Amino acid sequence: MAGEMGYTDVRNPGNEPSPAEKCPAPAPCPWWHRVLLTARALGHLVLLVLVVLRNVSGLSRARNQTERCIFPSLVWYFCQPQGQSPPAPAGCKLCPQDWQLRGERCYWLSKESGNWTRGRKSCEDQGSELVVLKNETEMENVESVTGRRPWSVWVGLRSRQKEWTWVDNTPYNPHRFGVLRELDEGCGTLKGKSLDVDVCASDHKWVCQKAPFQLSPPTAGDIGKLDDAST
Repeated sequence: MAGEMGYTDVRNPGNEPSPAEKCPAPAPCPWWHRVLLTARALGHLVLLVLVVLRNVSGLSRARNQTERCIFPSLVWYFCQPQGQSPPAPAGCKLCPQDWQLRGERCYWLSKESGNWTRGRKSCEDQGSELVVLKNETEMENVESVTGRRPWSVWVGLRSRQKEWTWVDNTPYNPHRFGVLRELDEGCGTLKGKSLDVDVCASDHKWVCQKAPFQLSPPTAGDIGKLDDAST
């Protein structure tokens, strides 16, 4: 009809199919392809884990090697014979700082004074105990630590119901150190080479004891390695 306007589809002239309509939808990946991708990802993960473990193992071996080198050096430094001394001198027994090695024990003399209970706690806080005397030699060792000064120091001896006992629960031997006064409650002191008793609330310094750290003497192989390293 005249006067009627015609309309043309400018978006798709000639009603041709669009590019999207021309390209068919992609076919789904085969199942075996997905399996290969998953296996590849797992392979990378396993490889990463192996690399990390190898690095950790290498660091561990390096640390162990360093420890094997340092420890013989420390042993040689502290345990090397001095002059005509035997191959395993007392230097192989190490005490903490400010402690003194006497025989088979490390001893420490307090700087402050206090009652017997305070002295015992001070020793326990340092992983030690108030001195327990087994023989005259140990008494002489303590005397050398106190400097043979004319004062009394607390030792690990206490009386309960007139029975004297050391802090390690061993009974006091009067045949070795002499008979002590009978006290219902009392604590032991050492003055020079004489044991005495006092009221536990009195003020005295105290002496603690502990076992030293024992280093083994160097072997011939260790000495050879150290000599080779120094040349």
